[in-house]
Amino acid sequence: MWHITQLALRSRIITMLLALVIAGASVWAFMGLKVELMPDISLPYTTIVTVYPQATSDVVANEVTAPIEQLVWDEWSAKGLKHVTSTSSVGMSLVMAEFEYGTDMVAVENSLNEGLSKLSLPEAVINFAAMMGADVKNPQIIPINMNILPMVELSLYGDLPPDQLKQIADTQIVPVLAQVEGVLRIDTEGGEKDYIVISPDPEKMNQYGITVAQIAGILGSNYSSLSDVENISLGIDDVKLSDVATVSLSPSPSSAITRTNGRSSVGISVVKTDSANTVDTAKAINAKVVELQGILGDEITITTVFDQSDFINDSIGQLEEKAIVGGVLAVLVVFLFLWAVRASVIAAISIPLSIFFGFLCMNLAGITLNILTLSAMTIAVGRLIDDSIVIIEVIYRRMREGENFKDAAIGGAKEVATPITAATLATVAIFAPLMFVGGIVGEMFIPFGLTVTFAMLASLLVALTLIPVLSKWLIGPKHKIVKAQDNWYQKTYIRALKWTLGHRITVVTAAVVLLIGSAGLIPMIGTSFMSGAFGEETITISISLPNTADLNATDAVTAKVEALLSQNPAVRSFDSTIGTSTTSLAGIMSASQGGGGSNTATITVYLKPDADMEQEVAAISLASQGIEENEFIFINSGSGGGMGGMTGSAINLSIQGQNHEDITKVAAQLMDKLQGVDGIVDLESDLTTVIPSLSITVVPAKLATSGLSEDQIAQLQQEFVLLMNGGPLTGKTITLDNGSYPIYLMGVSNRLSDVEQAKNIKIGFPQSVTLNDVADVAIVELPSHISHTDTVLSATITGTITDKNVGAVNTAVQEQVDALPSHPGVEVVTTGIAEQMGDTFLKMGLAILAAIVIVMLIVILMMRSIRNPLLIMVSIPLAFIGSILALLVSGHTLGVSALMGILMLVGIVLTNAIVLVTMVEQNRKNGLGVKDALLEGGKTRLRPILMTAMTTILAMIPMAISVSSGTVLSAELAVVVIGGMISSTLLTLFVIPALYSLVHRNQKQSAV
Repeated sequence: MWHITQLALRSRIITMLLALVIAGASVWAFMGLKVELMPDISLPYTTIVTVYPQATSDVVANEVTAPIEQLVWDEWSAKGLKHVTSTSSVGMSLVMAEFEYGTDMVAVENSLNEGLSKLSLPEAVINFAAMMGADVKNPQIIPINMNILPMVELSLYGDLPPDQLKQIADTQIVPVLAQVEGVLRIDTEGGEKDYIVISPDPEKMNQYGITVAQIAGILGSNYSSLSDVENISLGIDDVKLSDVATVSLSPSPSSAITRTNGRSSVGISVVKTDSANTVDTAKAINAKVVELQGILGDEITITTVFDQSDFINDSIGQLEEKAIVGGVLAVLVVFLFLWAVRASVIAAISIPLSIFFGFLCMNLAGITLNILTLSAMTIAVGRLIDDSIVIIEVIYRRMREGENFKDAAIGGAKEVATPITAATLATVAIFAPLMFVGGIVGEMFIPFGLTVTFAMLASLLVALTLIPVLSKWLIGPKHKIVKAQDNWYQKTYIRALKWTLGHRITVVTAAVVLLIGSAGLIPMIGTSFMSGAFGEETITISISLPNTADLNATDAVTAKVEALLSQNPAVRSFDSTIGTSTTSLAGIMSASQGGGGSNTATITVYLKPDADMEQEVAAISLASQGIEENEFIFINSGSGGGMGGMTGSAINLSIQGQNHEDITKVAAQLMDKLQGVDGIVDLESDLTTVIPSLSITVVPAKLATSGLSEDQIAQLQQEFVLLMNGGPLTGKTITLDNGSYPIYLMGVSNRLSDVEQAKNIKIGFPQSVTLNDVADVAIVELPSHISHTDTVLSATITGTITDKNVGAVNTAVQEQVDALPSHPGVEVVTTGIAEQMGDTFLKMGLAILAAIVIVMLIVILMMRSIRNPLLIMVSIPLAFIGSILALLVSGHTLGVSALMGILMLVGIVLTNAIVLVTMVEQNRKNGLGVKDALLEGGKTRLRPILMTAMTTILAMIPMAISVSSGTVLSAELAVVVIGGMISSTLLTLFVIPALYSLVHRNQKQSAV
């Protein structure tokens, strides 16, 4: 490799000009890099969401979910489909398909679109979009990718009714924002026009003999006020509508109320295209918001609630700062060891050149600038200067000893070009096995590995070309020839090395004991998946009232919580959503997973920068206690608008079987056992939430003798639906003095006291009979949603892991699963984080082993030997000692990021051992015995070894001590590398010579 240096020295001017041209092109490429939160990850998931208005969960499961599940299974089970899971809830179906990584998701979407168009689905499903007046496909395919979450969330509020705010949003704001380049979709939520909501009381209906059909048929179209509607006569004596039902002007149960900081608002969510630059697009959106505010005036306010680019800019700014500090510390190390300003400046040049050349390669490869790739650059800063340090040190030493510049440069390159090339190639080659890790970890860290590879190869090229060219100015023209003398740390090391060579077995044994002892510390450290957050940290308050609660009751409780938040000085802002909209993407996804409904609400709280997250969560939890009887308020922290789901610590157990009762029994048993597991909170089972449902099964014989006319019989099914689930009265509106309103008739299922009351409900108008006269009637308890896994009936138990040792909690959970009584026909499958951890740790372990084999082969090829490369590989387990101790001291767990650090160490720590053994071999070829060669080689290579180790360590310290949410993932990796470098460097200086001496103990000198 030294021939590259010789070529560069032939025309130093051309070499420097080429470096300037490449630097300019690299800066240009850097300016054009797409800036994102995370790498462009292709997730092999897709979902099919279907709205089936007013249908119960079992009807949805049978008539919608089952045929869609079968379509996906039949078409793709043999072509990359891993799992198909589904959730059928009241009025909603969600089918999620998970494929193997590498599956063509465009082909999947096209195939499913074609298949869905051929399915025979209920008429209410087909007509849903037209009925709601919304531009929504039904069923709708929603691919899952990194851009599915909103990039920017806005709030529109002011002194206007919600429906007028909604109209302004739809007509004046959405069209303007949709024109911004990079915007894919804009969703609005809240502000739906109020309905006249009529809630019949089954007891009063039975008392007066009033039917739902009678209420629907008697309603007129024009009234002065709501009071007039309440006083409508039902045609029986003096019975009025208010005698049998409550009447209110409020949002329909299928819509949502949204507020910002306690004020009625309309939420506006902006989703970008896959190819759009998040930072640039968000900046353009915010500029448009400023323009729109000027047009809207002072009475209406449009404000940004969440902006993903803020978190990206903050995180990237922090990483850039840490990279600069790390680079300065690395250069300072060079200065302190060489005590030469010129040498330090020349070494410093390699850092920005390597980084910007890496950015050029990233641009060409289509890799984005994001938290992980910038972390890779930051972590690599210390290593980027290592090759240059070794080259500068050897040239500097030779020139001070009297050699002229050219001889010193070429001779120095001959001396160290092979070892630094081997070390650099080993460092980048360790990332090759990442291609086989797969899963989300492989998708995330392959760009990370490529970024490090680009920068490292650039640093090697700079070290072998530009650094020798610039080394002409290392020493001034009037320098004195200095005879090499041992400094204080060399003298100290030589004394210690002599002792080591006299106690070789003791030293090696001590290293083995340390290695075994460090392995024993792993249970104390614990294991986890991914640390940190990928978005602005927020507090989420989930409110759940009994199923009988309507939207107004939920609204009242939410308002009380909002009042508490308004008084909290640590709260920057908060967003509330009461109920669930069936027209917004967020509402559809929530309802399809069993969440949402008129009895639920969610408040997202954004804190001020100086607020303490844990302290505020505890304070809000305490203040929320006892706000209302029978309410459930869950409060937790997470990543707002980010990818918190990827890094969450949650248990997820799927109980699968053929029989609902058996699944329910096993789920209940497992829930009881898990209550005693420490480190788990918010345990929930989707079978524990049930809703009373009116079951009506028409008996033809009863119907034939009921006396109802054919026209009435034809209308019975619609009346049954209104009784059971309620719904809008299609085509009917009531005009009051202040406007025209649609009508929503509530169902009576959740108000029935017993089955006898249900049997006596009257149906039909003008002639009426009881339900019991035409049908078999029952009140059944149905689960809020029905789940399937791979087309098999299932239930899910979820919970949040609060202990940082996620692996220990997963083990405890599995022990409880194994301790369950025998349950034939029911299988408990561990999914979620536990499944991902098990799979990822296995693949990362294999990747580390593969990396070790790869780097060993590289070193063998470069050194043309087997014995010495095997000695060099000993430095890898020596690094493991420090890594484990560093994790223990810092409080980090052994997670994916730590494993990536260990993978990086496989390549990094070999540098010192390679340059040391290479020098010893050269000394032996020059006639020295084994011991003398070791002493002389150790003394000569001590300074570059310490310099390269300290530059790597010091450059990573700013990253290691970072506590911000966007850099925690990188901090864990940096801690591992720092600990490994410290132990590997110190032990390599003694253990490698001891082992070398033992292996070559019968050889006096190398054969010539």
